[in-house]
Amino acid sequence: MNCLIDRKKEPVVKGFKRLSIPYPSVTTLPNGLQLYALDAGDQPINRITVSFGSGLMEAAIPDSLQLAVQLLREGTASFSGSTISETLDYHGAWLKCDALSHNVSVNLWSLNKSTAKLLPLLGEILTKPSFQEKAFITLRDKHKSRYLLSQKNVSYMASRNDKKLVFGASHPINRMIDAEGIDALSTDDIQAAYRQAFTPAPRLFIAGNLEEVLPAVSDFFGRLDYNAPAADQNIIDMQPLPGSHTFVIDVDAEHQAALAISIPTIDRNHPDYIALRLVIMALGGYFGSRLMANIREDKGYTYGIQANLLGYREGGVISIMTETATQYIDAVINEVRHELIRLREQPMPDDELFIVKNNAMTSLAATLDTPFSIMDLHISQFHTGTPENYFEKQLEVINSLSTPQILELSQKYLDIDRLLISIARPAHA
Repeated sequence: MNCLIDRKKEPVVKGFKRLSIPYPSVTTLPNGLQLYALDAGDQPINRITVSFGSGLMEAAIPDSLQLAVQLLREGTASFSGSTISETLDYHGAWLKCDALSHNVSVNLWSLNKSTAKLLPLLGEILTKPSFQEKAFITLRDKHKSRYLLSQKNVSYMASRNDKKLVFGASHPINRMIDAEGIDALSTDDIQAAYRQAFTPAPRLFIAGNLEEVLPAVSDFFGRLDYNAPAADQNIIDMQPLPGSHTFVIDVDAEHQAALAISIPTIDRNHPDYIALRLVIMALGGYFGSRLMANIREDKGYTYGIQANLLGYREGGVISIMTETATQYIDAVINEVRHELIRLREQPMPDDELFIVKNNAMTSLAATLDTPFSIMDLHISQFHTGTPENYFEKQLEVINSLSTPQILELSQKYLDIDRLLISIARPAHA
């Protein structure tokens, strides 16, 4: 039987069923390391994440830690960099190393049949990196090149200045060395950064189809020697510039200007945080949001503009970012102000509220797509200090959000008298 679809009729939008997130089991290994295991998924793959609780904010020289993390895969006591790459390729595995504000992590994705064979390699990468001079110089030169390029990137320069305004110019997050400082780095600096970040005991996370691999992983990591005490995390509250200010940075760039507009606000542990995040989503958190509809679709001032509520351990900030032609800078700022005022003064229509809530629920549902994305949410909770029931709390807030609540939150937190505006523009503008 042929069933014709009436393409002039909108499909029915159905709500989500009750979402629920699985929680990992927690095991304390013989050496005291804690292993969080999430056994989920049908495919015979897994990801091991080794997360250390010290990052760029704790490093004496943040650039040294960035380079140390990159150099982990460039050689160990028993494996050359080429051997590491060839071994990973042969087994269809993938290694990713990251340095963030308050943690560093090493992630290994592998097929279950290869995991046990790759554990000795992973162990050496973690505990016996060689930091060879030749590899170090190559990566240091690349790091310097990226730095020099960043000085001509208007988005980067606006963002850097924005951090100074929001965190305070002397805050540890704003430590930075120039090209000469990068040239002066040595393998001694890399060794020191590695010892500071990678010798205290890490947390271990494994997700995927685990029945076949969990015993071998537990046995291997349970025999590693981690005795160094964990370093204190260097968490210093934001010290934002009071009032409203606009700063212009001239950049040796050819084309558009970039705008970073911020309002210092509450952090993730504040009871209003989740609801405020939905308000900011309405402002600029999806394609049909107010800033996009006005500044991109109606006015044509930019190809894209976004707003986010960023929750750091040091505090929170409402962040608006965009690029535009230099002749539209003032107009874009005026329209941002207009949309902030409109959220503060006019109740949100029911149809818009429905779209915002549906977008928020869709984003939350996406975190349940794979065992890895689920574990990412749990790992994020450790890094940000949010409570264990944060997922359920988000569901509760999304479902209960109302127009009066949005108006109240907008009036409370969208303070246009605290706008911190950074404009990075071509020097010849």
